Amino acid sequence: MFRDVTVSGASGVLKWGYSTAGTLGAWTVARTESAWVLTGTIVKTDAFRVTQRPLAFEALHALGVWRWPVVSLQMTGASLTAVLGPKE
Repeated sequence: MFRDVTVSGASGVLKWGYSTAGTLGAWTVARTESAWVLTGTIVKTDAFRVTQRPLAFEALHALGVWRWPVVSLQMTGASLTAVLGPKE
């Protein structure tokens, strides 16, 4: 279906319900063989909220908001990598 698709932006948000669990600076979402993978730079996180589920990644674009559910999340220093589910 979608192969070799990559989207990127200058800022994004990790959401837990309506609460902000974290904010990202530069980010990229790339389609792999089996999943969408988010990589980004962490600007700020809420230590409690970022460990809660379900989480979603949201990014503004010209026509509204892209939203993906977060399947798994790994943070190392200021770097974030997450496997995302299908875009909502």
